[in-house]
Amino acid sequence: MNQSVLFEYFWPRAKQIYGDRMRLFLLFGVGFSLFLLGSCKKYQPADPAFFMRANKISITPTDKQGSGSHKITDLWLYVNGQFQGCYPVGNLMPIVSKNEKVTIDILPGIKNNGISDTRIFYPMYTKLEFDTTVASGTTLERAFTFQYKTSTIFPLIEGFEGGANGFNFVAANSDTIFHVASPEDSYEGNCIEMGLSGRSLVGKIESSIAYALPHGTSDVYLELNYKCSAEIQVGVIGDDLRDNTALLIGPKSEWNKIYVQLATVLNSPPLSNKYKIFFKLLNKDVAEPRMFLDNIKLVYLP
Repeated sequence: MNQSVLFEYFWPRAKQIYGDRMRLFLLFGVGFSLFLLGSCKKYQPADPAFFMRANKISITPTDKQGSGSHKITDLWLYVNGQFQGCYPVGNLMPIVSKNEKVTIDILPGIKNNGISDTRIFYPMYTKLEFDTTVASGTTLERAFTFQYKTSTIFPLIEGFEGGANGFNFVAANSDTIFHVASPEDSYEGNCIEMGLSGRSLVGKIESSIAYALPHGTSDVYLELNYKCSAEIQVGVIGDDLRDNTALLIGPKSEWNKIYVQLATVLNSPPLSNKYKIFFKLLNKDVAEPRMFLDNIKLVYLP
């Protein structure tokens, strides 16, 4: 049987059996072809934009806010109230302006608890605001200076610079004491050092007084500069006198700045009326572990 005979024999029967399905297939094919044709539009040029880049980041505290040390790693960009992205410090930030006046808000970002995957804008710092018109294609490089919000409360500021009242920390339940570090080991001005050796197992300091801290908020932080050869436990001591660890800080051979969020331990029962701050160094896996601390700030928003 030749091909023409086969076709004449089977085609009417195929139409009878699969007619509806074939019609659907043809409709789908036509529709898909029209979709592809509609999608192949002519390339549209991008809207006019300019660029901003921070060539320096700084914090300018008041005389009563302690050190200006910071670790701002990112800039959160808003243009005309719309979020545009989070950019590492030093990267170009594109700003679509269409050659018109735009309102720009830039918020300083940190690594929450020092963790790269938990980047946030730090709630204690102010944002920068610009109302500007800039020609498309222009790149603006400038220094960004942030401040603490005027509403920020500082129950504790300790830079270990001494004075008539001594320090706000004492050694407690510790096998050793702390002392002011030598100048070559300091971050800025004075700092303290605590080390363990021999049979000394625990080195611990805590704030000499307890502080009333808010519950039900995430905006309670402990800022500090540190370096250490072993892990440091950081946390609070409530009314039950137990150490409630907020974060384990890993070893750092060079000075580092970290923002420790205390919300989890403060909002976990049992709740307390007041809390002390503690730092603990353990003699476990590192020979003669040491820690250096400076510029400790306890801060929160009401």
